Amino acid sequence: MPGGVLEGIRVLDLGHHVSGPFCSKLLADYGADVIKVEPPSGDTARRTGPFAGDVPHPEKSIHFLYLNTNKRGITLDVGCETGKKVLVDLAAETDVLVHNHPPSQAASMGLDYATLSEANPGLVVTAITPFGQTGPYRDRQATDIVTCALSGMMYHSGDSDREPLRNALDQSLYVAGANAAAASLVALFQRLSTGAGQHVDVSVMECLATHLVQAVPYYSYMGAIKGRRAVAGSGFEELMPAKDGYVVPSVQGSQPWSTVAGLIGLEALHDDRFSTGAGRIEHGEELKGLLIEGLSHWERHPLFQASGESRLVFGMAQDAGDLYDCPHLAEREFFAQVDHPAAGAARYPGGGPRFLQGGFQVRRAAPLLGEHNTEVLGGLGYSAEDLASLRGLGVI
Repeated sequence: MPGGVLEGIRVLDLGHHVSGPFCSKLLADYGADVIKVEPPSGDTARRTGPFAGDVPHPEKSIHFLYLNTNKRGITLDVGCETGKKVLVDLAAETDVLVHNHPPSQAASMGLDYATLSEANPGLVVTAITPFGQTGPYRDRQATDIVTCALSGMMYHSGDSDREPLRNALDQSLYVAGANAAAASLVALFQRLSTGAGQHVDVSVMECLATHLVQAVPYYSYMGAIKGRRAVAGSGFEELMPAKDGYVVPSVQGSQPWSTVAGLIGLEALHDDRFSTGAGRIEHGEELKGLLIEGLSHWERHPLFQASGESRLVFGMAQDAGDLYDCPHLAEREFFAQVDHPAAGAARYPGGGPRFLQGGFQVRRAAPLLGEHNTEVLGGLGYSAEDLASLRGLGVI
């Protein structure tokens, strides 16, 4: 199998949960040699459900399996002095080290940039934390809902007469992981000209706050806070119920109102009161009721197909099963087949960006706990007797 665009780059992943492992997974997916470093008891993600086959098992956490494909795995207790020495040996042969531990904890684990750069001046250390390495919040812990709220992003989600809403599935942590992967590559690019490493400080809160490209300038220039969407509306550009789920009707594009009304198929929609944008706003509540009636006769996929044929910008809400069976994703070979020795075979989501050569590949399943101890540490010069001693001491 040909190598990826990052072939030859070695990454140490000392992260846990989502943001750190997702960052290193993205690098692994494009060819980097990523070594997942876990404590001898295993990453806590291994005990996070749901589990493949609904069987709780450290090798069957779906959460862990997805976030750690394409990585080799070793165990190492970096909390003890012997473990710290092994970590320094690993760091000396590494291009990027990724972690998502709080600053004070990272320092006690020997993951601070000052210590690691002594062993390897060209090392890029990427640290992902909720609030960054400096500032009054630096050592505060946070969950996804906390960072979403503090970033300002959540305030703009939902209806104006209800509480703010959050996105599901730890999205702030995945956004931070993607930002961290990109920043790590920028630091490696800089190293080509300077020869020096870099400390990359990634704040989950700030990664989200940078997305407020309208709200913050709006406040800066006008002193006004942009709120959530108004409750009263015509139903366009928002989720509306269809026969088998939800769709997004739209008036975007260059097609006349008669095309929209004709597609939905309700005669009352051809009323001249709805033919202009001003009219649809003035009679929004009545129009919304008619849309609900008209869309109730449509299933999502046929409506989506018909809207495209009419050159209208409609959408539909897809669940995981829809994505799994999506003909567009199938033709683009988005999903990758992964066969894990404990969890079995499954299709995993693929990568977003594509390359003509050297792009996303799944080369290996997530590692078993300590699967590559001998391979990785032996490559650093540790003998079989050394490894047996480390194992006996509980270091690996």
